[in-house]
Amino acid sequence: MNNQNQEQRLRNILFNSLDAFVGVDHNGLITEWNQQAANIFGWSQDEAVGQNMDEIIIPERFREAHQQGMQRFLQSGHTEVLNRRIQLEAKRKNGEEFPIEMAITYILNSDSHEFYAFIQDISSRKVEEKKLRFLASNDPLTGVRNRSYFNANLPEAMARSRRSDKSLALMYLDVDHFKSINDSLGHEAGDLLLKEFASRLKGKLREADIVSRLGGDEFAVIIEGIVADDDASKVATNIIQELNQGNWLGGANLKITSSIGIAIYDGRAIESDKLVALADKAMYMAKHSGRNNFKILRFEDIEASIEEKSHPRAPASILNTKSLLSVQQKSGGNFLQNTLSALRRHLDMDVAFISHFHDGVREFRFVDSKDMSPPIAVGDSGSLEDSYCQRVIDGRLPEIINDAFELPEAMNMPVTALVPVRAHMSVPIKLSDGKIYGTFCCFSYTPDQTLNERDISVMHVFADLISQHL
Repeated sequence: MNNQNQEQRLRNILFNSLDAFVGVDHNGLITEWNQQAANIFGWSQDEAVGQNMDEIIIPERFREAHQQGMQRFLQSGHTEVLNRRIQLEAKRKNGEEFPIEMAITYILNSDSHEFYAFIQDISSRKVEEKKLRFLASNDPLTGVRNRSYFNANLPEAMARSRRSDKSLALMYLDVDHFKSINDSLGHEAGDLLLKEFASRLKGKLREADIVSRLGGDEFAVIIEGIVADDDASKVATNIIQELNQGNWLGGANLKITSSIGIAIYDGRAIESDKLVALADKAMYMAKHSGRNNFKILRFEDIEASIEEKSHPRAPASILNTKSLLSVQQKSGGNFLQNTLSALRRHLDMDVAFISHFHDGVREFRFVDSKDMSPPIAVGDSGSLEDSYCQRVIDGRLPEIINDAFELPEAMNMPVTALVPVRAHMSVPIKLSDGKIYGTFCCFSYTPDQTLNERDISVMHVFADLISQHL
């Protein structure tokens, strides 16, 4: 094969290459332009050859830098762009800018430099890379940040808090009764609800605040630059007010609320998971106090609680509590019944009972009622899954319910249709080995807005007393 045939063969290969092949002389004029270059840039070979490459494919804002780089190479023989792949923006004939990947080489021909470039349109690749980057740090359903991004950024935010000497607030929140809503309306509606929840949440926060979906209906918010607890309180209040506006899912008759736990970070040297645990604890405190509210915790609160628990309740204190509710030590075999009756009267509730859990069943062991015909009796039993008490222990219902008619989770239960329970309190009875024996519960047929955390504390005291007599 003679030289002429070899040259023609090479030109045919380059002309039909899957990469755009562009040749430029030392004056910047195009000398080679294959079919793929025509396809990518929109200029035919006849239109491109002889034209200044700057004007044809380089966006105007980059031309000066390109020309300076060309001059440096011609004067010094040095440049950083030769013989390696680089990515930059190019321009099509219609003015559209797009990303390319390009490898440039050169030859010296009769004391003149000739430059040759192999170019690929990487628009599709960039779109895919952008999608992957988004999925790596964002939740695909709601569009807010995901758990991975949250886990990586919380320690960094805590470090910034230490340097700035300003507190950080970590909010941990979920959708109250989401499981019931999801089960009743379907998963598609549940997904739409989560998207709207995330949108409303973001709408009440600053651009700098980091909102993440941790999974399911659980979300977290990192708020930096907190000066006082009141700053976090205002944000939480605004969020709750927004959620209470209603008009969810385009006007569906839904009451969507959230329980918000807020942990205040004060700059101490701790791992980020400790802060998350504190915010999670605060959220469950919000749930147990009736939902649709928020609770704030600092590490000092937990330390004080641990200190208090490290000193067991003195026997005299227990005796004082018994005396307060007229429960005598010498009650013989009727101690539990008398305790139950005294507590019900103290709280002014209609019915109180002690139940025992076993084999998936809740059995009523002691019952006390204001009237002579309570809806439950000693020896009755029922499914644990459908019971108020089991749902309280699971965290699906708060320990205090001032009005069950306002809670979809409570109203969807079969027992509610049979017993018109309104106000309700329930606490677990834990044995010395940590196992749950059952529950200590009381309820009323009318909503009682006076129930509070002090009442629940009294319930817990008596649950401990009961466990000692089982």
